[in-house]
Amino acid sequence: IMKAYADYEYYSEPYLLGREPKIPEGEFGFFAMQASSRIRTRTFERLDGLEEIPEEARMCCCEAAERLYAAERAKGENGLILQSYSNDGDSGTYRADEATAAATETGIDEIIRRWLGHTGLLYCGVEE
Repeated sequence: IMKAYADYEYYSEPYLLGREPKIPEGEFGFFAMQASSRIRTRTFERLDGLEEIPEEARMCCCEAAERLYAAERAKGENGLILQSYSNDGDSGTYRADEATAAATETGIDEIIRRWLGHTGLLYCGVEE
């Protein structure tokens, strides 16, 4: 069974360091799993073979989960991104381009590189 690299307990402390959580406890598991899936792909599943998940990977999971949660929250009820909203006529303008999804994935890639770039986990060559 696939596991997330961080749980809510880790997210709330030490990751947040006293800050307010951006992800509600009941939703964290889903977004941590989504983040872990992306990390798992980028690290060629190397983390799954380790006895203990490194601190960098757990922090990475939390930050990536927050990015995914923020992207999901930006979507309207119709699944589109709310671009602007006017309350005088109660209308909104939505964006439905793939650029938003691509920007989220690019952001996740940047988070993964920042946290794990120095660990050797992103190495795509052959190991002996």
